[in-house]
Amino acid sequence: MLHKILIADPAQEWLSHILSEAGNELEIRTCTTGVTFLETFYTFLPHLVIVDLMLPEMHGIEILKRIKGDSKYQHTGVMLTSFHSMIQNYNSAMELQADYMIDKPCTPHKLLGIISAFFSHTLPPIPIHKIQREQILHLHPHKAPLPEKASYIRFWGTRGSNPVSGPEYVRFGGNTPSLEIRTEQDLLLIDAGSGIRDLGQSISWDNHQEISILFSHTHLDHLSGFPFFYPLHQAEHKISIWAPVGFEKTTEETFADLFAYAYFPVAFQDIQPRLFFHDLRDSRTYHFGSIQICTHYAYHPGSTLCFIIHIQGKKIAYVTDNEFLFGNQTLQFSKIDGSLLDPYRSFISFISGCDIVIHEAQYTQEEYASKIGWGHSSLTNVALLMKYANIKHWIVTHHDPKHTDTFLLEKEKLHIEALETIEHDCLVEFAYDGMILSLRQ
Repeated sequence: MLHKILIADPAQEWLSHILSEAGNELEIRTCTTGVTFLETFYTFLPHLVIVDLMLPEMHGIEILKRIKGDSKYQHTGVMLTSFHSMIQNYNSAMELQADYMIDKPCTPHKLLGIISAFFSHTLPPIPIHKIQREQILHLHPHKAPLPEKASYIRFWGTRGSNPVSGPEYVRFGGNTPSLEIRTEQDLLLIDAGSGIRDLGQSISWDNHQEISILFSHTHLDHLSGFPFFYPLHQAEHKISIWAPVGFEKTTEETFADLFAYAYFPVAFQDIQPRLFFHDLRDSRTYHFGSIQICTHYAYHPGSTLCFIIHIQGKKIAYVTDNEFLFGNQTLQFSKIDGSLLDPYRSFISFISGCDIVIHEAQYTQEEYASKIGWGHSSLTNVALLMKYANIKHWIVTHHDPKHTDTFLLEKEKLHIEALETIEHDCLVEFAYDGMILSLRQ
């Protein structure tokens, strides 16, 4: 019997070459994006689909859900490939009935063995990999004044994971991510962490009755402040929510859960008429007035995006959750081979040429050793990213909640030392709640 396989993977030439050596019993088609996958799938009707987890334009999990959720294709096999063995992605794949997870790089012998086992009905359960889980200065608050009739970007939250408060968090603040982007005519928000509460108060009476909020992903630290966003509870405001296609629920279902009576006294149906939901996808460009947003997958559990903001002639990357150089713990270029760097070349190209890159570096090099696979970067790996992409201005955000003001000031020195070690001239700053980037053409 002729077995038909559809490969949807940026490395499809390598994969199809390997599978073509298996003999004449395989008929193989290939594609490299989500759009071309859909076109090919419904005409080719393969017996087995091999999909990269971060397939451009359509996440592998979304494809898995589409196939396994349609009774017409219940016998179609779906295997996901990934360079990043994050436990959350394995769990999602299992719950959605993926047939296998293939770690890349994969040897020809191993790949052919997996394919053979699938068609002979001897394929073992999805392997679950063990991801490591071990888990002084006199400071004054520094808040920049709000510019009037100007273009700017303002940070309303710069913590990751969960909000923090107290005297040890005065300098950098304790709110989780929320970003305000303004021109004289346009307003755009990114993420709705706890910082969006204060942001909502600041814009509640201005002339922006239609507000768009982009979400990098729907982890709790990026949406926990949304129920407290003041314009949400004013009848004159209409709010458009833009988010990546999720794994388990639609965006609307995810937000509806925030307003369950067990958590919040305002019912979702009371505000639903003023909410409008839109999908964000990888490798797309979106326009919000004079502000242009480009998207790219981030290396983080779940369907996560990062953004390039084109505004006032400037190009600014905003990347809050991204594990660059997965597992790498060296700052020496000679020890970083091409196979480690290859999965990130598209991302490096994406941010190259930016005037400013706002990028997390949640862990020190020592902390990262026990956090591999958590979806966040070490400061040394992001320093390498700044050199690979030739970035001259790096703003660090998404600070670990355990890192006090004193610790972050010491950590800032480590960033500077890392950049000096790799001989890369780059201004590094630490973002804080209330920080403003004034934009002038």
